[in-house]
Amino acid sequence: MEKTLLNIALILIFTKIGGLISKKFKMPEVLGALIAGVILGPMILNLVHYDENIKLLSNIGVILLMFLAGIETNVNEFKKSGLSSLIIAIMGIILPLILGTLSAYIFFDNFWENVLIGVILTATSVSITVQTLTELGKLNTKAGINILGAAVIDDILGLILISVVLTLAQTNAPVSAASSTTIILLLTFAKISVFCIASVLAVIYLPKHIKKFSKNIKPRRSVLTFSIACALLIAYLAEFLGIAGITGAYICGLIVSSLQYKEYLDRRIKAISSGFLSLIFFASVGLEANLTGLNSKVILITIVMFVIAVLGKVLGCGISAKMLKMSKSESLQIGVGMISRGEVAIITSNICLQKGLISEEVFLPTLIVVILTTIITPILLKISFSHKNEKLINNNPQNS
Repeated sequence: MEKTLLNIALILIFTKIGGLISKKFKMPEVLGALIAGVILGPMILNLVHYDENIKLLSNIGVILLMFLAGIETNVNEFKKSGLSSLIIAIMGIILPLILGTLSAYIFFDNFWENVLIGVILTATSVSITVQTLTELGKLNTKAGINILGAAVIDDILGLILISVVLTLAQTNAPVSAASSTTIILLLTFAKISVFCIASVLAVIYLPKHIKKFSKNIKPRRSVLTFSIACALLIAYLAEFLGIAGITGAYICGLIVSSLQYKEYLDRRIKAISSGFLSLIFFASVGLEANLTGLNSKVILITIVMFVIAVLGKVLGCGISAKMLKMSKSESLQIGVGMISRGEVAIITSNICLQKGLISEEVFLPTLIVVILTTIITPILLKISFSHKNEKLINNNPQNS
């Protein structure tokens, strides 16, 4: 227990100092928190290790972060961006999948391993982007809303894609195992469909009924407690149905954002998240960085995967946004906002490794790419949202 307390104290001190240094250089504070995790972890000082206690607090931290993002989202604008977010999400999956699969043939000959590399590169993690957009005051811009919408849809479509490819990749198994896998796949589709339908209905209709029930209730600590409990409960239900918990937490936030308690909850949850739990989440990304097993081939694979990870999202999401009549700067902002990878990529690659569908030479680069894309996303978002760059991009006739 004492070791855990020391680890948490070190994380909070280092991430806050890192955030202040980042702010001094006019960069998002989250960048300093991420780098602080790398410094504390096995790569540099080796003072803090990623264990089950840190993992638990990190998971709660990212759930609260996404719950807060939902509360701060303008629901009316979010509803308007539904179709554009869907198109952006689809293109943001297709291009990395194709580029990732084709580039994998440089190193490997196994068809399914190459396809799975493409699948791993389709995943998007919006947690870091959300924090950066919040710091920049851009969460409710057209680009910010579309990034959030596309990321939620990306999560659902990505899970369907992963389920299908994993099933097809294992078709060489015995007939009984193949039929069992097909049943699991059908159940997964059914669960995802239930979650999607329930979420849409909840965001549209539930706030009206909650307002009637709670119109005479004053915003007190009990409201805060029940709201956090609801966020955790819906995150649990999402996980149970095969969806990432952060998506459930975000949906819960969208429901709460239409209530009269919005400002009260926003201030208090922000204090818990920004001052404690989300800092542990950001640091945990850096803590997972471990370069054991690194060699020249792994480095080359990492470079190729990293380039595909960045270009796949910037071009796929950015071009589709431009086709939807968004400005050049908004298109770039959306593409950049979708770069960051996260837990979905790690979980997918881990499952594939355990089933023998990919090798260690793919798993380690995946971890490194997740860390690198997470670190560069706040930097690129800051640059893309700067007024100077917005004017430069929109006024450049070559970008027309």
